[in-house]
Amino acid sequence: MRERIASILQNPDCADCALGPAELPAGVPPMECKNLFFSYHEGSPAVANVSFTIRPGESVALLGPNGSGKTTLLKLLTGLLTPDAGEIKLVGKTLDAKMAREVFRTVGFLFQDSQDQLFNNFVEEDVAYGLHRLGLPQAEIDQRVSLALHLTEAQHLAKRPIHHLSGGEMKRVALAGLIAMRSPLLILDEPQNALDPASSDHFMELVEHLHQEHGYAFLTVTHKMDYVPRLAQRVIVMDQGHVLADGPVRQVLTDIPLLEKARLSPPGITKYFYELRRRQGLPQGDLPLTVDEALKQA
Repeated sequence: MRERIASILQNPDCADCALGPAELPAGVPPMECKNLFFSYHEGSPAVANVSFTIRPGESVALLGPNGSGKTTLLKLLTGLLTPDAGEIKLVGKTLDAKMAREVFRTVGFLFQDSQDQLFNNFVEEDVAYGLHRLGLPQAEIDQRVSLALHLTEAQHLAKRPIHHLSGGEMKRVALAGLIAMRSPLLILDEPQNALDPASSDHFMELVEHLHQEHGYAFLTVTHKMDYVPRLAQRVIVMDQGHVLADGPVRQVLTDIPLLEKARLSPPGITKYFYELRRRQGLPQGDLPLTVDEALKQA
């Protein structure tokens, strides 16, 4: 991944390309939420007393079973819904009805179904859409669009009609639109949805690179637990609208009773070692989160 991106940046047409997120004021996190509540039609709260902060450059996984409140929370954080109580701040500014129209300047949101996100006729038009709303010069728009499409290996799709794209191609094009905007926080809702294993691995490589090498912050919703150790430094677990746990990835993913309470399973290799040691009457010790960690313990 690093070599591939380096070759892109060496392109003379991309000499001044900037990959990193837009700079934030010193000490200001891209997102804070405090005591959020939301209910649909006066029913039980879909989100109840949720509070957390995402710091600059931090990658967080949001986990929970179906119906736990994850999707509702994402809609609140991106201004698609208004909380009944509580406060959301984006780059230090309260997210209100006026600011909801400007969320795209701070937060990039990758929808679970990319067909809901792409609405221009052609790929390069869709990637450029947000940049035009920012009022950027056409030369800078063209440069950002070209780089974003190269990074997602979708440059050959630039002139293609959106309705001619496969599901995986739509996902890459939607991500290219977020990269072009350089939003300091990228929210990904089931990003591996509609991707085959090879495309999924490539997508994870790209997310890792954007986080580790360029300082993007991520909040990622996923059910693919094997990828969480690669995706995140921190894990938030939701159940029935509440935050059940919020901590370092190893602490949360090796707490098997906690995950069972939330109707979740740990990564496959973690579950294997947990069951093996339990059945053999051995102390659990440090459970591996990845195959590489398991091989080191063998």
